[in-house]
Amino acid sequence: MAAKTTKDTMGWFKLNVGMFTNEIVGWSDTHVAIYIKLLTLYWSSGNKLPEINSSLNRRLGIIDSGGEVALASVLNEFFPRDSEDKYFHVELDRQLNETIESARLQSERASKSRGSRIKDEDKPDF
Repeated sequence: MAAKTTKDTMGWFKLNVGMFTNEIVGWSDTHVAIYIKLLTLYWSSGNKLPEINSSLNRRLGIIDSGGEVALASVLNEFFPRDSEDKYFHVELDRQLNETIESARLQSERASKSRGSRIKDEDKPDF
């Protein structure tokens, strides 16, 4: 997988450490590892989780039934399903919407800036 660049709007997400710490209190290391991997997979996939199958289990490092139980617990706790039966994550979806809106506004400002430079260049010098 290619490294993300700073211009890649999906290259990173914010993590509220206090909230995250509260979320994982009482969870096993397996649960925490699966949750972190799901967060990064969800974000890097444009806020979608792939089908739950052996390929996903491999990507998450799940090697036994204990890992499968942990995955089910994490999904039930942090990734509810929408009306189309797709998983979502409230905080990451909020961040994605903010990122998309910010990128749109930045693009609009850049377009306006380019447009005003072109108009200024077309004006005759007096």
